[in-house]
Amino acid sequence: MSRHLDLDQALRAAAEPVPARVGQAPAQALLDRIVASTPDAAPALTGARRTARRRLITVAAAALAVSAAALTLPNLGADRAYASWTPDARPLPATQAATIVDRCVPDVGAPATAEEARNPRLVLGEQRGAYAYLSITTKTWTATCFRDHDGTVRGASIFAAPVTDAQLGREGVELQAYGQLRTEEGYCRLIAGHLGSEVTGVTITVPKSPAVHATVKDGFFLAWYPEPDGPQSEGTELALRLSHGRTVDGLLASDLYDEPRLK
Repeated sequence: MSRHLDLDQALRAAAEPVPARVGQAPAQALLDRIVASTPDAAPALTGARRTARRRLITVAAAALAVSAAALTLPNLGADRAYASWTPDARPLPATQAATIVDRCVPDVGAPATAEEARNPRLVLGEQRGAYAYLSITTKTWTATCFRDHDGTVRGASIFAAPVTDAQLGREGVELQAYGQLRTEEGYCRLIAGHLGSEVTGVTITVPKSPAVHATVKDGFFLAWYPEPDGPQSEGTELALRLSHGRTVDGLLASDLYDEPRLK
């Protein structure tokens, strides 16, 4: 019993409070299953209720690491924290992406169904310095995974019932991950999402930080960045670059996390 209490405290300490929909029944049920499980058990999602809206079953990024050993204390005083990080990403080689996926999917407890076996997963990955971040997308769920500089892989988030391409339209955006992770170097923010058919680029503006250029491919995007002074999600904005040259600016990440922009 004490082990479960310790794990519960570790998960809650590692996760930043997020908007209200994370506290709804599907998300809470998933977190309860993680806390009640043994360290070797991955949470199953097959019993989770899925609705047309308010269907997020993501918890804050670090909260899906079911092993307490994977959660390390922050080292906020380190001058060289995330020193190799860059606002522009490099592609993640396919072999490295496959290795991360194999290690991450059991961690987030992603369901395997016959339908998903017939429809291959879309994997989008990036490297920023010594770190890697990727998203896994199917028709029924998406997940994100983070590889630290020392090779540690964490299942960062999972999201149920993403909207369809048709629902997003030409200029829409759905934020499917917006969690905070805490490593031995401090805090970082992990973002991923789904884009409308005419969106070709995403720039993330963070107060008092450099603009972050997201990795975009096949209608999806992702990016991560350090938060050296702790939680800084307030005021973070997304700007969408469209195929005909126009931009859509001033989209608050916190608003998109509550509801997607369908346009």
